Amino acid sequence: MKYLILLLSPWFLSCNHGVNEKNTPKIKVQKIETIQEKVDAPATDIKPTKFKSALRPNKPVLLNEIYTDTLEFSDYYDDADVCFLIGKKKGVDISLVYTWDWMNNQEYNFRPGDMIAVQWKMDSLVEGGDEEEIEILERALNARKIASHNHPVQFLSRQIAYDEAVGAEVSTMVINQSYLHNITPPEKAALAFVAYDIGNECEWGYDSKGERVLWCRIVSALDLAHQCSDRQLSFLRKWFAKDTISLKKLESCPTMPNTATIQTTFDEILIQNNKAEKTITVSYKVTGINMRASKSWQLSQTDVFEYDSEHIALVDSKKSDVSEDKINMNPDAVENTGPQTFVLSLKDHILEEWKKQDNFDSLKITFTNNVLSIKDDEGFTLSNYDFNEMVINGTKEPQTIYLTVTKEGGSAGGNVMLAETYSLTVLDTENFEIASVKSSLID
Repeated sequence: MKYLILLLSPWFLSCNHGVNEKNTPKIKVQKIETIQEKVDAPATDIKPTKFKSALRPNKPVLLNEIYTDTLEFSDYYDDADVCFLIGKKKGVDISLVYTWDWMNNQEYNFRPGDMIAVQWKMDSLVEGGDEEEIEILERALNARKIASHNHPVQFLSRQIAYDEAVGAEVSTMVINQSYLHNITPPEKAALAFVAYDIGNECEWGYDSKGERVLWCRIVSALDLAHQCSDRQLSFLRKWFAKDTISLKKLESCPTMPNTATIQTTFDEILIQNNKAEKTITVSYKVTGINMRASKSWQLSQTDVFEYDSEHIALVDSKKSDVSEDKINMNPDAVENTGPQTFVLSLKDHILEEWKKQDNFDSLKITFTNNVLSIKDDEGFTLSNYDFNEMVINGTKEPQTIYLTVTKEGGSAGGNVMLAETYSLTVLDTENFEIASVKSSLID
């Protein structure tokens, strides 16, 4: 008697098309023991094994037999060793292994909500390190779109993720990268307009010319450079050229870094394109915060745009009632401490670190316009700490935050740019415990 081993198929290879920020799909794997084949048994005596699949829940499925089913496309997941096509069949989540390159082949470049016909089969592979166990997965052989999507697509959501820079879990925006690959110019204009005056994880930094600019997640994701850039403004003014009311909004460009005392941010954005009626609907949820007044607020808004091949116009906007909440009134709480207090405390901490050097008495210290400059006795700049670019990140622990500032010079002076991150724990209204966490080069 001998064992019949089904070897790893060539389609089961490492797959990564560069799509990020997706949750790993939950894959149901069926496992079987290897088929025992008697030497003297004719091949016709070996009966095929039956399996179950969510694509056909009430019918047995045979190994390697080809089937065709219709499902609603959700997304591609390409961040694992295997690529998965994700969809729904009568409300049930479906995952199939696939191998085609949807980024460079428009026939497979589906949008969330599209109805697709998938040709598939149950396929097998030997689980690594155990030749006695075989995994059975649905494998998509081919797919085609049979109907376009007709419901909203989630462009932005939020999730709690671990931030290595601060060593803690933080709330962060998640942008639908697959949707961006399919985005049309009118959809891009609608999203850019909505994000124009609402904070979207904006941080001060530098452009390729070394000029200080505000980088924002949505603006960058839409390939519009930075906030208030010529690229962003010219794009919006071109598309809204026939909408005089919206053009007024574009006359003054707001800058709202994520360190601002008063700011807003997105919790969710949904977008729906009705191609038959030439309308785009953007629904979004916004949270605002006023650290000085110790309050926050939430609202929902839906904007409707009409468009043609060259222009777009805002034709309707509905906003929900604003709900307000009080922020922790504890005077020692981080949210009730002004950013400038953090600046001064961190400045003092940095100077204490410099005092530990033997030549500190000969150093020249200046602090002007929130920039701490440290020079030697000959006037050579050793380091500049720019607190205008300080980024504040919160954590689950309400009394501890992380502060990141830009340091120019480094230990040897010159033009080396570093991102210095410090942890700050509030002890009371005027006292803080500060420690250096991380230092990294800025390209």
